[in-house]
Amino acid sequence: MNFMRIPNEELLLHYLAQKDNRAFRHLYGVYFVALKSIAIRYVKDDQIACDLVQDVFISLLESTHRFISGDEVKYFLYSALKNRCVSYFRKQQVRDRYQRELLGTASEMGSFWEKVLEEDVYANLMAAIEQLPPQCRLVMQLTLEGLKISEIASRLRISEDTVKEHKKNGKQKLARMVENPFLIFLIFP
Repeated sequence: MNFMRIPNEELLLHYLAQKDNRAFRHLYGVYFVALKSIAIRYVKDDQIACDLVQDVFISLLESTHRFISGDEVKYFLYSALKNRCVSYFRKQQVRDRYQRELLGTASEMGSFWEKVLEEDVYANLMAAIEQLPPQCRLVMQLTLEGLKISEIASRLRISEDTVKEHKKNGKQKLARMVENPFLIFLIFP
């Protein structure tokens, strides 16, 4: 916008009342840099500061107020900028809170779906284990419960080598029965 110097306050107020562009160009040239530097101090972003100052000048252009002095115009510009900065911060806080809530919800939903997936994998695994021969099935179930080979052998009254054999055969059969055979080797090391 071209800067235009208006020689006196009376003429400026007259142009302003008439919505004459000369008044707005003059005020823009006189106050833009000062208003922008104030806005930058608050919002810490050059582009946002420029946008806020532009909004201030638009509000001046749209204002129906009849200014009676240059000081009143100056007060209007600085007050409007302060209000725009406060409004910007409020919107930013709402946006930040919404993002935090959204991230929290997304994380909760992620946890929910992880649990659903775990339950689904577990249900499929248990269904597959049920299809194993009885002794092999018992070895795999006890392994899932966290028992060691020696504990399983003692509980079932079979040798540790037999437990190892049932475990090996069970892993191979389960790997063929489930969608992701890699899981079997993670679950049953």
